[in-house]
Amino acid sequence: MPKYLKEGDIIVLGPKHSVYTDVPEHFAYSNRRGSWELTHTNVSLDDEFSYLQGEYIVYKTTMDGGGTGHGPHDVYPDGHHVFCEKADDSEVKVDFYQSGAFTAMITDIKSVGKAKRKWTKQ
Repeated sequence: MPKYLKEGDIIVLGPKHSVYTDVPEHFAYSNRRGSWELTHTNVSLDDEFSYLQGEYIVYKTTMDGGGTGHGPHDVYPDGHHVFCEKADDSEVKVDFYQSGAFTAMITDIKSVGKAKRKWTKQ
């Protein structure tokens, strides 16, 4: 069984990775040129999305996303879904799967450190 990431793990995402994130429709769909409305979609972290490369902290993981296709045995299992925020800018968030059948898959990623969340009363 693969070693899945956990909350608090620190990872590094580079140009060979693909993740889901919010981007303007202009960059995601050829028929939405000029639309700056955000959509959550799969992007590769190279070229125009290279600014998303860097160190991230895992803030949540779930097992989700499964479903069925058109045939009686066309079943897609849930996958290990990883949600991250950029270490130097918590407003930048990405997510990907470590297992299952999804477009943004990173199965061979390891933690490079640990982080701890601290709550403060306002």
